[in-house]
Amino acid sequence: MRNGPSENLVETTGTIVGRQFSSLHPALWRWHWRRTWKGMLASSLVLVIFAWVFIWAMSLLKATAMAEIVEILPEFIKRSFGEDLYLYTTKAGQVSIVFRHLVTLLVCLGWALAKGSDCVSGEISRGTMEHLLVLPLRRGTLLLVPTVLATIGAAVLALSVWVGLALGLGTVERFSDLSAWQFVPGAINLFCLTFAMGGLTTLLSSMDHDRWRPIWLATGIFIVESIIAMVAYVWPSGWWLHWLTFLSVFEPQRLILKPEAVWTLPLGPFGGISWPLAVWYNSVLLLLGFIWYTAAWWIFVRRDIPVAQ
Repeated sequence: MRNGPSENLVETTGTIVGRQFSSLHPALWRWHWRRTWKGMLASSLVLVIFAWVFIWAMSLLKATAMAEIVEILPEFIKRSFGEDLYLYTTKAGQVSIVFRHLVTLLVCLGWALAKGSDCVSGEISRGTMEHLLVLPLRRGTLLLVPTVLATIGAAVLALSVWVGLALGLGTVERFSDLSAWQFVPGAINLFCLTFAMGGLTTLLSSMDHDRWRPIWLATGIFIVESIIAMVAYVWPSGWWLHWLTFLSVFEPQRLILKPEAVWTLPLGPFGGISWPLAVWYNSVLLLLGFIWYTAAWWIFVRRDIPVAQ
């Protein structure tokens, strides 16, 4: 039987909308990429140069400088590190500081905060979200595209730190005996932290219409988590505080200096399950980031989007 006029109209309309839907995906990717690549490139260059200069600056210190610094640390801090403390005085320990340096964290966390806050509340505050919502696209796609680009950027930034470190090891004679590959776990852990912070900021952004509020909230959460992690390390009886902060699994130096370390999940009379420490730490951060991104997507596709004031 032939289709009636109404059925033909429906089929024709569906075909047109389907073509528009498929053709808008590349356009949406290109639009977000044009807004992303310059910041990604600038941040990457900063991290490559900084890591290189950091290795050179560390080579200017005398060989026993780190050991002397460790000696003047308070006893309760020494106890918190235990027998692993001596590892931080080695050449590899000195180089590994770059992954926890303030400059590295500022650039990587700045990327996570900027991209996470921009995808929803940033678009609303600029007045561009109302134009994006009228496109023949599923609402979730509007969040998926910037999320993927933010994740790619987080990987590029972590790789940039490692590349700068590798250049430093190859050009600074004092550290020429170190292999850049032993520092890969630190770069992976840094990527996982940036991914998790991007998910947290995106979640806060999905519930708001002002871009700066998610930035300040995410920054405040990071500061509080940092304080909890610090107290957990220096307070001998505060080991349980590690379970209250996701920063307890951001330990790039430990993953570099003790690659053979394992973490055991106790199962009572059944013994326990052991994982490599790197797998446990990175899995927790990736899982948190995924949960936060998923929650942000769920909120965004269901909320009412206010008109920019």
